[in-house]
Amino acid sequence: MTARQPWQLGSGRRLATTDYLAHLDDLVRIVLQTGPSERLHQPGFGAGLSASALFEPLSDALGATVTARVHGSLTDALGDRIQVLDVTVTVAGGTLAAQVSYSPLPAGAIRTVSLRLPGAAL
Repeated sequence: MTARQPWQLGSGRRLATTDYLAHLDDLVRIVLQTGPSERLHQPGFGAGLSASALFEPLSDALGATVTARVHGSLTDALGDRIQVLDVTVTVAGGTLAAQVSYSPLPAGAIRTVSLRLPGAAL
């Protein structure tokens, strides 16, 4: 995953912008995949869907735990930019899948970001 920055160098060495909504989607994915204590000066940042779930058994209890962790992490990290509407985490067939529905603030259309971690990653 390559996160798009809102400002970048475009063609002809001119300043180019990235779509704000695509940037928000990238920020949600970054929060989902960053593990707690992974950032030195922000130890509480991140939901830890990739690293912290590595050695946990796939079960419904893990799904409930991840749902609460994702909702709290997104609210803490991006609460001034988005309103988290729904977090759905499913565990099936050795795969952990998370789907986040949010609304950009101050008012915007509902957007959905999905993340799937195959059993090999877990």
